[in-house]
Amino acid sequence: LLMLVSGYSGIGKSSLIHEINKPILKERGYFASGKYDQLVRNIPYSAIIAAVQDLLRQVLTEPTERVEVWKTALLRAFGGEGRVLTDVIPELEYVIGPQPEPEAVTPAEAENRINTLFRALLKVFAAKEHPLVLFLDDLQWADAASLALLERVLADHSLRYLMIIGAYRDNEVGPSHLLSLSLEAVRKNGATIRDIVLKPLMEETAALLVGDTLSSPGA
Repeated sequence: LLMLVSGYSGIGKSSLIHEINKPILKERGYFASGKYDQLVRNIPYSAIIAAVQDLLRQVLTEPTERVEVWKTALLRAFGGEGRVLTDVIPELEYVIGPQPEPEAVTPAEAENRINTLFRALLKVFAAKEHPLVLFLDDLQWADAASLALLERVLADHSLRYLMIIGAYRDNEVGPSHLLSLSLEAVRKNGATIRDIVLKPLMEETAALLVGDTLSSPGA
């Protein structure tokens, strides 16, 4: 499932999304977030890596025996190729330990391999007993590699307990924008997408909000 939250800069997209953190934790799930940056758009997977780092920091606060369970599951999922991810996500090595050098492959094979390993990692953490929510902010600045990975993740129907929330500035995303083209591909693949569009408060609504804040209905 992909949930998209769009609206102008500063309208409250991130604040709204972070409100779901507490109910997710109450249900023993995980909420992890990453943010794209206009100045580092040349770094592939930057927000996805940041979200996984956030997730791993949460995991590393759990009891040692629980971390060992994660280690066993991740090593099994990676099939000896964990070094591919530990090279870009150093925190992962704290969970699974040092990994052997991976086999050399062509650039195309390398991209396919990292996509496969990212999906393997998500499958470990997104389960019925502990669903996973990934929040990716400022998707309008996402790189092509990130969007390609998201397309593959959303097309993987075995990831039943994963929810991805993406926030973006809709005034910066036109029909020919890379994000628009990627979302169209996701829809064609049959993935479920929900949209929330945030708009400025009406004057009457803002007055009610101020009045409630000041405990003065007539404000």
